[in-house]
Amino acid sequence: MDQALNQFKTKFGEKVCENEPFALHTTLGIGGPIKIFLDVQEQEQLIESVKLAIATNTPYLIIGKGSNLLISDSGFEGLVIKNSVKGIAQDGNNLTVKSGTVLQDLVNYAIEHSLAGMNKMSGIPGTVGGAVYGDAGAYGNSIRDYLASVQAFDGNNVITLSKEECGFGYRESNFKKNKYLILEILFTGLPNANAKELKKEALEIIEKRTAKYPPDTKCPGSFFKNVVAENLSPEQLKKMEQFVTPFGKIPAGALIEAVGGKGDQIGGIKILENHGNTFANINNGTAEDFYNLAKKYYLKVKEQFGVELEPEVQLINLPPLNKP
Repeated sequence: MDQALNQFKTKFGEKVCENEPFALHTTLGIGGPIKIFLDVQEQEQLIESVKLAIATNTPYLIIGKGSNLLISDSGFEGLVIKNSVKGIAQDGNNLTVKSGTVLQDLVNYAIEHSLAGMNKMSGIPGTVGGAVYGDAGAYGNSIRDYLASVQAFDGNNVITLSKEECGFGYRESNFKKNKYLILEILFTGLPNANAKELKKEALEIIEKRTAKYPPDTKCPGSFFKNVVAENLSPEQLKKMEQFVTPFGKIPAGALIEAVGGKGDQIGGIKILENHGNTFANINNGTAEDFYNLAKKYYLKVKEQFGVELEPEVQLINLPPLNKP
């Protein structure tokens, strides 16, 4: 690893940080040291950093704004690349967006230019690349709705993937499996709409999100995915039919609330009283605290309702919740 560190320092100079605290780069404020950290603002350097990681057999992780991440207290013994490559280009009703662009900036741009299709994602933290990686969405809308293609680096070449080739599903994409580096995203056919109406709807959604995640809350976003009702057996659905939303989902927060999760706390991590799926770092919590609290309610929900909640958040250097 020291040899790899020296190669990164030779190539990227002062941009390279050693033993950077991961906690400084997550919305949860948790995470041990990063062996090699690199904040990249240019696309070519983004590609070059991945190439060097592959050439030196260095484990690597690409992050954006640090939401949807739970990093172990031991940190990450490899390279973490912070993708800060930003930019939005418009061609009529089409937008080409660099992957490090903050999602809210894209939402604001679309609203200001009277384009619908993005406003329901107001208030979702993170970057556009991260949103595509995890198929982010809210209130019946998804980042994939108007997505036409994704330009990515596959480790050897820059390629263009169609929407179908991205393998989107509820909070899923092929990028979670193939580790391709998302470079830019093309959205097409965004409908024209009244900017004032779009802004009004966006503000209403932000108000709803603020009720879940009060300002300055240190959390990774919703920890568990909601349950898709159509994927359940009739027996499972019968136990949870009172929780099904008009969008065909069963909120994980409602299930956690039903088994007594709201207000529970382990160490410095607490499930907030206002929302059962908001696990927050309220007092110097650790990844171990967080993991143990999440595991506790994973098991409680499984016992009462017969479903296994899946994390929406990436667990780094931590075991899957379904391991004994």
